[in-house]
Amino acid sequence: MKKKISILITICIFIILFNGCAKNNEDKKSETSQTSSNNLNKSYNESTNKSFDNDVKFYAPFTGEEVDEKTFENIPFMAIIENSKEARPQSGLDKADIVYETMAEGGIPRTIALFQKNSPKKIGPIRSARAYFLDISREYNLPFAHCGASDEADNIIKENNLMSLNEFFYTGFYWREKDRKAPHNLYTSADKIRDAIVSRNYNKSPNVKLSFDKNYWDNTAFPCANNILLNLSNYYTTNYTYKNGKYYKYMSSKPALNKEDNNPLAFTNIVIQITTIQKKKENILMDINLIGEGTGYIISNGKYIKINWYKNNIDSQTVLKDEYGKNVPLNPGNTWWNIIDKNNIVKIE
Repeated sequence: MKKKISILITICIFIILFNGCAKNNEDKKSETSQTSSNNLNKSYNESTNKSFDNDVKFYAPFTGEEVDEKTFENIPFMAIIENSKEARPQSGLDKADIVYETMAEGGIPRTIALFQKNSPKKIGPIRSARAYFLDISREYNLPFAHCGASDEADNIIKENNLMSLNEFFYTGFYWREKDRKAPHNLYTSADKIRDAIVSRNYNKSPNVKLSFDKNYWDNTAFPCANNILLNLSNYYTTNYTYKNGKYYKYMSSKPALNKEDNNPLAFTNIVIQITTIQKKKENILMDINLIGEGTGYIISNGKYIKINWYKNNIDSQTVLKDEYGKNVPLNPGNTWWNIIDKNNIVKIE
């Protein structure tokens, strides 16, 4: 009897051990299967993501041109650049995404240039800020390089905590050239200004609502625009000649060039924004109306279209529309944006 009981106990123990081993083997098999599945999914996801990343396209926000990811991540900024005779030829304007040109004191033009796509090693001559240039920088929510400011502009900068990179306070990010006399010899670079932006935590999200469409400018119904003349003052005219898809700029009948390499200033788009420009009362400074609405032209691909411009408030972006109220896109590429008075002479041929 005891022997039978002993045999029965041995059989039970064997069954228990067998089931336990079987369960462990199933668990291990399940774990192995899950691990294999996870590795497979990981491999698939990595492969899928890699394929997806290769299909992603990046476009420069201010030119609409396709760029690589590194270029797309460049920090955008603006710089106020002189345009008097003593400042020509300038440095870096040929690398700007957009250049705004308008009148300063005494019938002499000045520009504020926007840089993102390119990283010029030399930009200048840098000059002082005016209130209307601040309006343009606020339109894009961008930091701006300058050297000093009018009293009005200085007050606006302080009251609104604008992203000013004034050379007075950022001397390490600018330098003086010896081949020109002050104040026409102050320069900076894209790298230095971007370093200054990071140091001040000015790397904010820009306000960009520009649109681009190359096909729009293939419309053969648009009138031709091969030569443009703007007579802006008794001291300054500028004109553009269309060649090989670009508009080559002239200043007072002389080709506009980049100082370092004689690279011509040539742009895909020419915008002419017509508004009211007048002297402030008891002051030589200019008052330029950039809020409200007005007329103008967009010129590209050897053609032009009449437009109306609209700007709701100081921080909103200027919108360009055709006579039917539809937004007019720019042609992918760089842009020279002229802000002129309603009494200035414009000839488009």
